[in-house]
Amino acid sequence: MRLTGHSVIKFDSFLPLYNWIYPIGGSASKRFIGKDAADVFHHIQPSLSRALYIHIPFCDTICSFCPFVRTAGYDSQEIGKYVQTLVREIELKARIPTLTSTPIGAVFFGGGTPSVLSPHQIRTIGNALRENFDLGKCREFSFEFEVKSATEARVAAALDIGVTHARFGAQTFVPSFRKHFRLSASVEVLNRAAQLLQNAFPHSSCDILYGMHGQTEEDLEFDIEQASNLGLANLDFYPLNNLVTQPVLSTSFANSNSKPTSGLTKHYMSLYVREALRTRGYLPHNGHGFVRTQLAKSHDRPLITPEYSFVYHEHTLGYPSHDVLGFGVNAISSFSGFVVSNTESRKIYDEAISDGQLPIVVREHSRETDACRPLALALPYHGEIPRSWIDTNFVPHEIMERLVQLRDHGLVRETSDAYALTEDGLAWYVNMMFYLSPEMERFALAKIIQQALGDKRRRIEESGLSGFNFGKQIPIHPQ
Repeated sequence: MRLTGHSVIKFDSFLPLYNWIYPIGGSASKRFIGKDAADVFHHIQPSLSRALYIHIPFCDTICSFCPFVRTAGYDSQEIGKYVQTLVREIELKARIPTLTSTPIGAVFFGGGTPSVLSPHQIRTIGNALRENFDLGKCREFSFEFEVKSATEARVAAALDIGVTHARFGAQTFVPSFRKHFRLSASVEVLNRAAQLLQNAFPHSSCDILYGMHGQTEEDLEFDIEQASNLGLANLDFYPLNNLVTQPVLSTSFANSNSKPTSGLTKHYMSLYVREALRTRGYLPHNGHGFVRTQLAKSHDRPLITPEYSFVYHEHTLGYPSHDVLGFGVNAISSFSGFVVSNTESRKIYDEAISDGQLPIVVREHSRETDACRPLALALPYHGEIPRSWIDTNFVPHEIMERLVQLRDHGLVRETSDAYALTEDGLAWYVNMMFYLSPEMERFALAKIIQQALGDKRRRIEESGLSGFNFGKQIPIHPQ
């Protein structure tokens, strides 16, 4: 991936991957393996703030766009057993001083579908968190709802445990795309749930996808209008990530003779989404998130508003000395020097936790990889970072040179104390995340992309894999 010098098309390729876990590289730990793997938690460095992630792997239906670990066809007994094991994991980790000494800045219940939990189960997990971790400085407590299971009783339970942010996925209001995505809730049910959550919580947000195969301008405008009409404080618009959706979605699109939306078209769709939402009173607060604000009407409105921040993403996307501790099947914990993954198997998870063991796999990465977080993640995604966040003792010289190149090409603005995105920088923020990642990360991401491109079951946008350089074919490579 290279800068072009063009006034509009700033890079020679459109990355067909729009978000990822950092670091994706690193190597399997040789120190912390098997029954000794949990010793890694005693080596965690102190941090300024920590987020807690709770994974609930159950869903009423399996949506075709969803890449996360989850299962349908569960029963109440399965969920009850999982909740008991989850609480036990919380208690086990709370015994480790390095995991409880850092202030908790955010809590996120995700999945899966956390709202399949009964009100009693929601309170049980929430109480376990409060009894074992100090949430006194928690700035944000998020809970994902599926609209069919968003009931007044579950909302009341979520409020009881301190939830401040309700999040749900509409994905699209266009009937044909709802069918492709296997969304089982009616739009009427969705609208009722949105009203319930909006009335109950200080913040409520809705996810919308765009860039689907065959999506028209009219389809996109309809989704923007319908999402805006919900009246929510927050909206999140994500380009569809064809590299990680289920192959059945590609089959569904193929059966309707829908071709992948090109990387160039997705790029311009993202520009249109920002402008259309601004006219409806929303401004970006990060790369894909929008908040309703009076500043949207101002002539000197900010590019990215400082009025609101998605605190959980401060911990996952680049703020220095911010980390994540995960609970549940396949949950990921991310610390300086280590990424710790829980087992994907519910059977292994239950048996190990019942025996007082933590079933984890540990990967290690370099100090340089951590030092690049503010540049590779926080600057492109959040829009601005203090210069003090950049540890030039450990950020590779190559990355600092790339930052200068981005400045010289008009994507970054430099001041005496900060770096900030320009309007062009915001438009190309995903490419910048790749461009400012250290070499090992770029190679790891390029490998994932190439492997996905080799999966014949998927239909991925051609411009994302071959680039756009004024007619020349340019393959994705880690440069």
